[in-house]
Amino acid sequence: MGIERRIMIGQHFVCGFEGTGMDDSFIEAVRRYKIGNVILFSRNIASKEQLYKLCFDIQELVQHECGHPALITIDQEGGMVTRLSGDCTNVPSAMAIAATGEEKSAFDAGLLTATELRALGVNVDFAPCLDVNSNSHNPVIGVRSYGDRSEVVSSYGLSMIDGLQSGGVMAVAKHFPGHGDTHLDSHVALPVVEGTKEELAMHLAPFRSAVAGGVMGIMTSHILFPQLEKNNVPATMSRSIITDFLRSELGFKGLIFSDCMEMDAIAKHYGTVKGAVAALKAGVDLVCISHHVCLGCEAVEAVEAALDAGVLSEADLKQSTHNILMAKSMLAEEQRPPLSVVDCPEHRAMNQKLHRQSLTLVQDVPFALGDNPCFVGPKCFRATNVSSDEEALVFAPYMAALLGGSSIVTDENPGNEEIERVGGQTSSSSSVVCATYNGHLHPGQIQLVNSLVENKPVLCIALRNPYDLALLDARIRSIAAYAYTKPVLAAFAKYVQEPFPLEGRLTVSLGGSHA
Repeated sequence: MGIERRIMIGQHFVCGFEGTGMDDSFIEAVRRYKIGNVILFSRNIASKEQLYKLCFDIQELVQHECGHPALITIDQEGGMVTRLSGDCTNVPSAMAIAATGEEKSAFDAGLLTATELRALGVNVDFAPCLDVNSNSHNPVIGVRSYGDRSEVVSSYGLSMIDGLQSGGVMAVAKHFPGHGDTHLDSHVALPVVEGTKEELAMHLAPFRSAVAGGVMGIMTSHILFPQLEKNNVPATMSRSIITDFLRSELGFKGLIFSDCMEMDAIAKHYGTVKGAVAALKAGVDLVCISHHVCLGCEAVEAVEAALDAGVLSEADLKQSTHNILMAKSMLAEEQRPPLSVVDCPEHRAMNQKLHRQSLTLVQDVPFALGDNPCFVGPKCFRATNVSSDEEALVFAPYMAALLGGSSIVTDENPGNEEIERVGGQTSSSSSVVCATYNGHLHPGQIQLVNSLVENKPVLCIALRNPYDLALLDARIRSIAAYAYTKPVLAAFAKYVQEPFPLEGRLTVSLGGSHA
């Protein structure tokens, strides 16, 4: 009976590990604590062949030790939040997809992503973000959102969900009840969002649409909503938000996942293990503990103790377990495509088309590259803890290698001395092509770009949030590209080389971005 109970408890945990293979501590956690599900990050993925083998090994271990298949989960949103390796197809970000102006783009991106994930062995995608990015200073959502209007987020989000689930992968909409109106990152702080249900209606609308549209999963946010939850606990740990509102009022019947319980919003204020028990008590089905599986093991023991003490309802947990196993059975019946579909020519062509269609001309002024351009911009620094690392990709030298000319790599927030130095280094160039990366939050980038327009043509591309472009001098030609990734730079390089009409359109207002 003890083993059966532990198997039941283990179904409610999603844990991660370091490296491209399961280490001894993770294997022991599955054997002893019956951890039933896994989350994968870039750190776990070296190539599509390696990932295929890893997913096979995970399923073999979990099936043997727990008697049921694993949910193998990933944050494969597109754009800057992608985990798959470069030999897979990484689609554009949500805001870029919406910039194409075609809802079908979101369905196509979802179906392409699901087809590759399914072929690799991943069956749950923590996407899409249904957050309405109403706050231009939001440090963690931004381009991960389809826009700043709920109807745009609802329509594109639902299309992405349909694409993912048509491809046999569970879509998990996030971050309920909305992370779009925050100015803090819950990875490192505990945000607070005021407002009643009526006042938050814009942020709740996409989740209502997703529930009605049959989304299989929803992920909670680690945000305080004092008007929705009187106790000082975030949505993830709130029974009034999770059970009373999401389950009862909205009628959601799928699986509810927590965001990672090791994020500072939980770990620093409540503790990962205590928070995990509280989340299950609130009505969350699956708790994510993404980095340290030892905390997952502690949480399993804490859940056992909470059941013994009557703090957690055994009946409720059994019903939740039943729902998890039903979902696993449904996913197991889905047909698995061959590995050859991953980054196949058709997927590459579709991805190139999506990236090209998303490029958005924001300021249309004359620009000529000339025979001696200089490319200027920062490295791809970690804008938020959820971003993937692209350290090997640096805008300025990458573009110069493709198009000729010189390159200057700048600091993420240049000071006056660096701005003056770059001005001198570009004095003999025929033009300057600049990149910004969340320059609206790092004003030195904007000052640098604006300082260069006095003497020569300047083109600026925003490689993350487009809000940067509202702060530029009116003489600068500017383009929103929504991500600092190779497919984006490849599409942009083709445009610079032989300009073509840019079809993308903004789905956020830039007017509110001035500090």
